[in-house]
Amino acid sequence: MKKNPADKKFSDNMGAGQYTLEGFLGTDQRQIAEIINEDQAKLDQLGVRAEDLAILLRRLSRAGMTGLGEAVEYRGYEISVDEWRGWLGCPFKDAKRAAKRLSSCRHLASGRELKWSDLSIHLIADHGFFQGRGAAHRIEPEELYNFLLPLIEAEAKED
Repeated sequence: MKKNPADKKFSDNMGAGQYTLEGFLGTDQRQIAEIINEDQAKLDQLGVRAEDLAILLRRLSRAGMTGLGEAVEYRGYEISVDEWRGWLGCPFKDAKRAAKRLSSCRHLASGRELKWSDLSIHLIADHGFFQGRGAAHRIEPEELYNFLLPLIEAEAKED
């Protein structure tokens, strides 16, 4: 795949030490567009939109924030949120920023656990970017879908 000049600009922002200590690419050698396209293909296969998954992550994080650092239960999930002062800018340079917040969540019935940052929610929702393989906050799209499936199904019953 030929390198896109925009990919070069963004890949410089994605490296370790640019926006975050670990960066957003991990050990992944793929170009950013390739990462996004492969993740989108998986989402298409699952029949779900990245934006919809991000909405559910945001909803879980907001529920967790009510616990003020302590775990709370929300619709079959136990979630706690740790927060630090300050903001993180988007490496795609879209002038958006996210609070320095990390959500830790466990699905009570299955025992599955996931962690994500507020910036990860933005990257998924607005850029379809789940981060590179080996990145500290990479969530595989299928893993995220399966983790959120009980919540998706519960909300579908309510509609």
